[in-house]
Amino acid sequence: MPWMPVPLAKVAQNNLFRFYTDGGDWVLILSNGLTEKVDEGFLKVASSLIKRIKKAKPDTVVVSYDRKTDISDHHLNLNKLLLNKELFSLLRKEKQEVLYIPFPAKALSTALRIFILSLFSKPRVKVILVMRTPFDFASRLLLNLSRAEIIVFSKASADFYKNILSKKRVTYLKTGVDTEKFIPVSEEKQRHLKEKYNISPEKKVILHVGHLKVGRNIDELTKLDSKYQILLVVSQQFENEKDTDLRQRLESKENIKILDSYIPEIEEVYQLADVYFFPVKDEGNCIDVPLSCLEAAACNKPVVTTDYGEMKEFLDKEGFYFIDAADSKTLNSLIEIATNKTALPRDAVIEYNWDNALKFF
Repeated sequence: MPWMPVPLAKVAQNNLFRFYTDGGDWVLILSNGLTEKVDEGFLKVASSLIKRIKKAKPDTVVVSYDRKTDISDHHLNLNKLLLNKELFSLLRKEKQEVLYIPFPAKALSTALRIFILSLFSKPRVKVILVMRTPFDFASRLLLNLSRAEIIVFSKASADFYKNILSKKRVTYLKTGVDTEKFIPVSEEKQRHLKEKYNISPEKKVILHVGHLKVGRNIDELTKLDSKYQILLVVSQQFENEKDTDLRQRLESKENIKILDSYIPEIEEVYQLADVYFFPVKDEGNCIDVPLSCLEAAACNKPVVTTDYGEMKEFLDKEGFYFIDAADSKTLNSLIEIATNKTALPRDAVIEYNWDNALKFF
């Protein structure tokens, strides 16, 4: 379907004039988040949005660095300051939107790269920042001088950046899940999937998907009752983050199974689960909107979670159960409630469909 402009009244209502372009304009997207094996939050953000923008606006030009996939129109070898004559030539094209999707990094490094890009971009550069990091005076100054517009995926991050920039330069998007891929399945299909992944159909499965590192509080999985089959799916992308001691502690529990090979049909893992468990508390250990929580909820799986980032927006939503203490008794009680209640959390995440973000680009 060809891209169509958002009705003007709707754009005005959402205060999004700055993201509105007529159908003749085109987009240049710069990112180091493209890879064939998309099994991690930031990589999903980059891949999911870029594919959809390119499909909706076929004249979009995708420039990749570090990582490279077939989505790329240009792949450049860039230094840490993004200083590259070919890149700057592309940035200076007339009538184009420039969208930068950088991998999370230290605030000063990110702010400096944004500032440099803004010097060579004719319109203001739009930047998707998926994670908050502390901004010192120099970082704040560079971000302000860049005149960049910031796009974030959590209300908490929107408030954070509005304290640094003017409100007009910060946009909060609700996005993060493919609701056509992540769908509920029948009990019969769930049993079949458990068998496919060598899990007893009689066992209740508690699932966590993400990085194997201590900062994510994955140790909490060891506190769950042995009657549950605990399934931990680990990203392949960041071997240097994998904590060997943590893995040994987890593998010492007979009811914990770790999958660390790439799973193309990752939706099946959510569909076979009975509860999704998200124990992350500290900022910087996950992107602002935990995509795994949204994907589980889209499959109508109850989500036992902390109030990390965007999860605060689900505090009063059906099918979301919030952790208020980390002792074994409290966690198991919450898991028990989640497994025994009939809840439909999918309705709460429908508005986070990736396609809903397209109107802003």
